[in-house]
Amino acid sequence: MCFNIIETFLICFLTLTNAKDSPIVKTTNGQVKGIVKIYHNEDVIQFKGIPFAKPPIDKLRFQKPVQHENWTSTINTIAFGPSCIQNLLQNDEWLLENKTISEDCLHLNIYVPRGMDKAKPKAVMVWIHGGGFTAGQGTLFDASYLALEGDVIVVTINYRLGLLGFLSTEDDNAPGNYGIWDQKLAIEWVHDNVVNFGGDKNRITIFGESAGGYSVGLHTIIPSNKGYFHRAISQSGAVYSPRALASDSIRVAVETGRLLNCSRNTMSELIQCLRSRPATDILKIQNEAVSGWDSTENFISRLGPVIDGDLIVGDPTKLLRNTNSNSHKFFQSLDIMAGTNNAEGGLMYWRMMKYQGPYKFNISEGIPKEALCGVIAPAIYQSYFNNSNLRNETSEAICKQYTVEHIKSLAEQGRSAVNVYADLQFVVPTVRTLRAHADGNKVSQTFQYIFTHQPSYPWIQDRPPWLHGANHAGELPFVFGLEAMYPNGSVKPSSEIEMSKQIMIYWSNFAKTGNPNIGSAKHADGQIPQWPAFDTTTMSYMNLTEQPQSGSKLFEDRVNF
Repeated sequence: MCFNIIETFLICFLTLTNAKDSPIVKTTNGQVKGIVKIYHNEDVIQFKGIPFAKPPIDKLRFQKPVQHENWTSTINTIAFGPSCIQNLLQNDEWLLENKTISEDCLHLNIYVPRGMDKAKPKAVMVWIHGGGFTAGQGTLFDASYLALEGDVIVVTINYRLGLLGFLSTEDDNAPGNYGIWDQKLAIEWVHDNVVNFGGDKNRITIFGESAGGYSVGLHTIIPSNKGYFHRAISQSGAVYSPRALASDSIRVAVETGRLLNCSRNTMSELIQCLRSRPATDILKIQNEAVSGWDSTENFISRLGPVIDGDLIVGDPTKLLRNTNSNSHKFFQSLDIMAGTNNAEGGLMYWRMMKYQGPYKFNISEGIPKEALCGVIAPAIYQSYFNNSNLRNETSEAICKQYTVEHIKSLAEQGRSAVNVYADLQFVVPTVRTLRAHADGNKVSQTFQYIFTHQPSYPWIQDRPPWLHGANHAGELPFVFGLEAMYPNGSVKPSSEIEMSKQIMIYWSNFAKTGNPNIGSAKHADGQIPQWPAFDTTTMSYMNLTEQPQSGSKLFEDRVNF
């Protein structure tokens, strides 16, 4: 107690303030001290940069992560750690408090709304960021608004990226998947510690977008994850997608060695040499090592997860077709929600720029049939149907399906042309994943969405004027809140703020109950539009826009094709 009215008033005040602003929590590694920040006149306790693994350097490079050593004194977790080694994206840099990159990057961040109460544990959401397995960081996303709106604890994590996260010799020397192992260890750390932060370890949901969505999908078929999380949300990335796994891994490893003067007689010698090279040198040659030999357009992913026989034991599609496999049983034990945006094909914009000269078009006006049939369709064949004898038939079928009859504008053809990419990589894999989950499933729930609203502030800045709807990543500001992801000073329409709140309620309700309609969070008027469950007959989905409405059999003609 503070008795001296004048002399000790300031000391007493500061002590009480520091107690609030610096909450201390005991973890399995030691004590961490966080900070309280005010959002909308409510407290959010933040713990930033908690290390969950040893720095993956020296002998630990190209290895599974190792649990962090215990610490004896309380560590301050009030500032974000660095991003994992990468080329920071210009679109993202303005949101980063810490713009450094480092191999010592395996940290996580925890957002707790309205105080920690073990007697009333909150559902937990663990975010896995996207970025094509080569970029991104958990620190980009201020999860405070989602935590408050949904009354859930949100955790964001880092994982190794690029060659340092996924280089594979497809043997014991460098088996790959280090970034996925990092995610797994972070999820386990959250499960083992979240009770002390006021979380419910029996209600953990993993969610992610793009590469994070693929990662979430892969985690749902890893049986050793059983018990560590209970629900999953895949945004614009599903386990059935061809981009969920990489190819040409050995060739990439050999090219990496050649470019860094590490060509050796054995893979063991190659990896030993690469461990001696600075991480920034590896980053410099990454693009050339991955795709420097490409002479034609392709849609293959060469840097990402691989089948290692340990973590990812087989082709996900084959594992899920086998209803007796442990992977399938674990997959169906989880509540799953998955969806896409209606203009994911906007990612094709940059790829098609170099064909403007040869095919004589201006991409700001659209993409002509000639480029669709001469570039995109053959690239799909080469990437995914190269073992087929039906080369001409395959390309011609794609060309015909996505050619707009009685075309009125080049823009119209452009929108259809980029849908090829969207359907192949995102839409159809998501539908296939949901069908596999719902088929004969009597133990868990399945939900699908399509996000169609075109944001007033485009998260991916460069987009052609003819691309209508939600580009790839367009839903992110609505999941985490416009205030978290729209620039300061930008217009935040009230209709979009309301839409964002609705989406945060759907996501957090799902995390609490496995059903986006049921949970303690409600819309401002006390209700939210009913989101129907997905089944293999109706194939119901929710169209997420300013006026959400349900539908069935999304893009049926395109999906059937």
